[in-house]
Amino acid sequence: MGPTHAMSGAAAGAAVAVVTAGMSGVPVDATSAVVLAGVTAGAAVLPDLDHPSGTAARTLGPVSRLLAVFINRASSMFAEVTGARSRRAGGHRTATHTVLFAVAMAVVTWCAVDLGDVRVTVGIFAALVLLALHSLVRPVVREWGSFGAVVIAVGLSLLVWQDSPEMLSPLVMGTAVGVGCLVHCVGDAITRSGVPLFAPFIRVGGDRWGAVHLLPRALRIRAAGFGDTVVMVVCTALLAGVCVVGWNNGLIVG
Repeated sequence: MGPTHAMSGAAAGAAVAVVTAGMSGVPVDATSAVVLAGVTAGAAVLPDLDHPSGTAARTLGPVSRLLAVFINRASSMFAEVTGARSRRAGGHRTATHTVLFAVAMAVVTWCAVDLGDVRVTVGIFAALVLLALHSLVRPVVREWGSFGAVVIAVGLSLLVWQDSPEMLSPLVMGTAVGVGCLVHCVGDAITRSGVPLFAPFIRVGGDRWGAVHLLPRALRIRAAGFGDTVVMVVCTALLAGVCVVGWNNGLIVG
């Protein structure tokens, strides 16, 4: 579900920050680590924009729902055109749940931030923050309403731009979006339905859109079930663990 995807993205973003600091030998400040985790959390919800009733589709009311319907139908058409067989090309968990989509979104984000002006960058960042807020603090967002959530997201984006513009570089933004989308796909690949992770290039069970499962049948979880809750707890623990390890080893500094 949306909150679990977002938390897995946050953990992955924090891990990227710590690993990068370890490889470069240059510690990352705590604010930058939080920013990267937040952006990756939002990106980890992005693939579910193919679901008209999902968390991402409810972010901006009718506007995001209309966008989700369009993406759902476009995904279905893409799957059918590229040879979907046994998999019902209904839109959800098709085109946006592939490695191809993750790479494409990373490249598009990189180019948009690199070639666009500050408004483009702040807009992309605000959209990802908005997705993260709706997923991780949904009760609070309900009280704010869509307009209030947008104001908060844009405000945070402008603060980051003024204080840490390097965190909105093409490299950081592109990496965060790509990692977030990929983590989403990995999360759905441990569920009973699985995802067409390598479509449309690699056949699975003779089908270009055959579902990939990363766990044995007995261990696959059901979205919104007990297994989903367990994954949420594990991802939360991983996020805390990565931050503690990074701090203790001087890879994250205040």
